Amino acid sequence: MAAETYRAVFGHVGGILPGTAFESRQEVKDAQLHKEQRAGISWGRDEEGERAADAIILSEGYEDDRDDWDTILYTGAGGRDANTGRQVSDQDWENNGNAGLRRSRIKRYPVRVIRGRARDLHYAPSSGYRYDGLYEVIGEAREEGVSGFQICRFSLRRLPEERQELTPVEQQVKELLDGAPPRVTSTVERVVRDTAVARKVKRWYEHTCQICRTPLWVGAGVSYAEGAHIQALGRPSNGPDVEGNVLCLCPNCHIRLDRGAIYLTDRLEVVDRFADASAARAVALLTVEKHRIQATFLRAHRRFWGIDPAGA
Repeated sequence: MAAETYRAVFGHVGGILPGTAFESRQEVKDAQLHKEQRAGISWGRDEEGERAADAIILSEGYEDDRDDWDTILYTGAGGRDANTGRQVSDQDWENNGNAGLRRSRIKRYPVRVIRGRARDLHYAPSSGYRYDGLYEVIGEAREEGVSGFQICRFSLRRLPEERQELTPVEQQVKELLDGAPPRVTSTVERVVRDTAVARKVKRWYEHTCQICRTPLWVGAGVSYAEGAHIQALGRPSNGPDVEGNVLCLCPNCHIRLDRGAIYLTDRLEVVDRFADASAARAVALLTVEKHRIQATFLRAHRRFWGIDPAGA
């Protein structure tokens, strides 16, 4: 569809949940998350006929990009050498993509963010592309980049209402709790967030726990596991929902990780803080090559539980 006739679509599309993975840019385009095959900014016309951006790709990208998950500094379009990726000329606000992102800031249109493989491995998928939900453009500036040329730089912030859609399990639990009378309980009630990222990691390990290596059989040929976030989602930890921050664990190991009874060293050794003298205190974590577990999340987990983040 030509850029001049494309009507920008803001927000989630096609019921696709954040965390959904795609093997190629063509798959991202076919899913209507981003209309461009190569360009980083997807733009079209809004209801008033003005240029507006509805999505960006964050991957190998520009040398001035910075990705901190909740916030992004994103370099606008133009002036980049296609072979080296370096900036070779100035950018301007007349570029369609740059004008589109400015319009989205003014009108407060949400922008879909799709991450691809990148130099910063903390939040990038190990391969392909991943839809990471909605962000808002909160600022822009024209400034000198690291190569000495003027760039159009945009600040984006992840929208706080990101996970409004519940998984089927979460919906069932919510309905039960909404209709239940007040009660006192001595057990822990928790909802396991079965996100698209968690399901991907569990498939890598065929639903077998990475710590105790025990499949929990719940039917003929069917085992159960949970996606456990190393740096927890939500406040106060605010960990990201990315492959490098997720483990495939059985419920027992999951709750022990969540409570700090076990932790991981940077060498991916699982340490049991309360093991008796006759038991092995540390065991190697089961891993597969495509699962790039990031040390930054391991250290955040140790720091949260008062364990020296640098000394493990």
